[in-house]
Amino acid sequence: MGRQHTASPRRGGLIRGYARAMDEAGLQAALAQLAQDHERTRRGVAELQQQFETLIEIMIAFGTLRPGHADLIAKLRQRVEIARRAPVELSSVEDKHTVTGEPIDCESRLSLCQARCCSFTVQLSRQDLEEGELTWEIDQPYRLPRLADGYCVNLDRGEGGCQRYEHRPATCRSYSCRSDKRVWLDFDARIPAPMPPTLIALDRLTRRDR
Repeated sequence: MGRQHTASPRRGGLIRGYARAMDEAGLQAALAQLAQDHERTRRGVAELQQQFETLIEIMIAFGTLRPGHADLIAKLRQRVEIARRAPVELSSVEDKHTVTGEPIDCESRLSLCQARCCSFTVQLSRQDLEEGELTWEIDQPYRLPRLADGYCVNLDRGEGGCQRYEHRPATCRSYSCRSDKRVWLDFDARIPAPMPPTLIALDRLTRRDR
């Protein structure tokens, strides 16, 4: 059998030291390149933004756009910037169709609870996004949108039901209001909690018991 060659501890330490130095040097070079690329991109975006704003001013001057259009574009740009900085909220549920919750007699309680569970924050899942059946807040991805009255965009304001029921997220499927003090002071006695000041009562639901 041939003689097995083994590196001495001193030589092995030198090799590892060189490898670390090369790794650190390579990492530093990569970081420096990344910083340069980022700065070039930032300058390029700033230049494009300036050109875009100049173009808008020219189009307004020639009457192609009205001054109000510039305001709308500015608002849109602001929303895009907010969305860019907003943290992404995504439910980790893989298959919402396997999620079940406690049966609740929602129909008979709507005039009391005012469907306030439909005002709670709900995150969509990757499955929801892939299905493409539900929208989300542009500036708070990926939450279900709420309208000015504080309720989910999918709530039927006339009847109190969900207009996207078959596609509802996992959070909605698993939720039970039985022990939720935001909804009921006493679930069994059907005593609702006070309405939050941020919600506008749904008149149609209130009139059901009258």
